[in-house]
Amino acid sequence: MKKILIFAGIVVVVIVAAAVLMVGNINTIIKKGVEKGGPVLLKAPVSLSKVDIDLKSGAGLFKGLTIGNPAGYNTAYAFRLRNLKIDLDVKSVTSDKIHIREIIIDGPQITYEQKGAGTSNLAQLQENIKSFSSPKGKDEKSGAGAQGKKMQIDYVKVDNANISVSMDVLQGEKMTVPIKPFEIRNIGKNRDRTIADALGIILTELNRAVTPSVTQAASVYTKKLEKKAKDIGQDAMKPLEGVKGLIK
Repeated sequence: MKKILIFAGIVVVVIVAAAVLMVGNINTIIKKGVEKGGPVLLKAPVSLSKVDIDLKSGAGLFKGLTIGNPAGYNTAYAFRLRNLKIDLDVKSVTSDKIHIREIIIDGPQITYEQKGAGTSNLAQLQENIKSFSSPKGKDEKSGAGAQGKKMQIDYVKVDNANISVSMDVLQGEKMTVPIKPFEIRNIGKNRDRTIADALGIILTELNRAVTPSVTQAASVYTKKLEKKAKDIGQDAMKPLEGVKGLIK
């Protein structure tokens, strides 16, 4: 009986030690998770320079986060952020549901690339996540642990964002305009959400926020063309028709 108790005690110590080691390596775990799981979800390159989480409070930073473009787009990236602030329930990392109390995205650089009348890079990223989350996608990726992991995010704020607009109708000219700040609350609180679902919700709101800024960029370019037309003649009005279709 004594040997059984000793053995049981050793097992408990090993389990506790393993859990402590996993939490102690949380920065490495999260970084690898983002860089390996991100491309699977988004079908685009994802890199993260550093994760720095305080093990006691859960407060921390993601540094140097870059999300590249899906295949077929030529701009350097879709999303680049120097620092992302996060407030994480550290213990939840080893559970079935990751709980993030707060995410503050301040000053992201976003690129909107659209070719002709086709979809944009941001819309394609959103579609890629939907494809991953579909029943067919779940079946095909049933071996991937990320799909089964649940996530709750209490609060997300995106502020001081700028978007660089690149469209064929702008004839190679890129325009940078601000994006109105927006907030998202209670992702996965009242309904189970996977990591893919949570990221999809954030991208959906981002696309909604981007639309007025893209319209503004097209409007500014239209006015520039109109002014140019008055100066050099009607030939400058030819590209105008394609732009006007964007700002109806």
